[in-house]
Amino acid sequence: MTSTEFDLNESSRGASRIIYLVAGALVVFLLWASFAWVDEIVRADGEVVSSSRSQIVQNLEGGILAELHVHQGDEVKAGQILARLQDTKFRAAADDLQDRIDALEIKQYRLEAELEGAFDFDVPQELADRSPGIYTSERALLNARQTDFTSRRESAREILDQLKDEHANMQRLYKKEIVALIEVNRAQKAVSDAQAKYNEIGTQSELELAEDYSKTLRELTSYRQELRLARDQLERTVITSPMAGIVNSLSVTTIGGVIRPGEEILEIIPLGEEMFVEARVKPENIASVQPGQDATIKLSAYDYTIYGSLRGKVDFVSADTFEDERNPRAEPYYRVTVKVDRSQFTERQQEIEIRPGMRATAELQTGTKTILQYMLKPLYKSREALREP
Repeated sequence: MTSTEFDLNESSRGASRIIYLVAGALVVFLLWASFAWVDEIVRADGEVVSSSRSQIVQNLEGGILAELHVHQGDEVKAGQILARLQDTKFRAAADDLQDRIDALEIKQYRLEAELEGAFDFDVPQELADRSPGIYTSERALLNARQTDFTSRRESAREILDQLKDEHANMQRLYKKEIVALIEVNRAQKAVSDAQAKYNEIGTQSELELAEDYSKTLRELTSYRQELRLARDQLERTVITSPMAGIVNSLSVTTIGGVIRPGEEILEIIPLGEEMFVEARVKPENIASVQPGQDATIKLSAYDYTIYGSLRGKVDFVSADTFEDERNPRAEPYYRVTVKVDRSQFTERQQEIEIRPGMRATAELQTGTKTILQYMLKPLYKSREALREP
């Protein structure tokens, strides 16, 4: 065998070995790709939201800003005072209504005493202390009215008794045939008229008192309702936080600034609530997304390589698409809500703070596929594209 033939044989055997090695490696790779499973995911951008959403703080009546106790970014507690509006007008209205109610309540006690025939009456000490002048004048009025009523009744009683005596005298004279029957009848009529006037004094007084009492009660009811409204308005001049959270924005920051009725004063983003990621899924990916699927959440505010990701589960999938009102040209999307498990962090165990409004990417685990299926997917799509319509 010549050297040339030997070299050719060696080259042939080397090439064969390479082919065998490549073929073997390809077989091993295909076997591995057939049994190696990877997660199939759908990526969707979104933002962190709270279960109770952000709260817009407003004032029904509006007014002039008198005090501002918070700034943008401050953390506040539920019920904490955020600002105060000038309350002069509402306080004056409430005080005026309270004075009217006090006067009517004292009058009510006076009328009740007068209906019972009493010459004096008592009121709760707190009421007497608030309106001592009115209490004194109403007691004096009661005494004067009762004295006048008693005097008129006694005068009418004296006249009635006198006419009764005259009638009795006329009857005696008639029996003795000294006077005619018409005189007796005239005396009887005078007694009847006097009796009617005597009764009328009491009846008329009771009717007037009852009417005045009813009117007083009606006015009291009306003023008490107005006072409740005035106090509500007064209380609303103190603006408090409806929840624990972060002051996200302030619309009015100038002391003395005018706030229109119903105008937004500030926005509170809640803390300590369950957190969700509201993701936007493209229509072509929605078929494989279902509630209960696991999800991986990456926050743009935290470097994924340092803080890792958060775990979550798909909580809600909208039944129809939505459109971005701020960008009409944007593609419609399905709204998918992913509940964030705040207790689960990556292996780095980095403590992170999640706030509503943070941008996030949700990777929704919709299933699993082998690597070979992923590799063949473009071929399947190409075959579909080559089919005749």
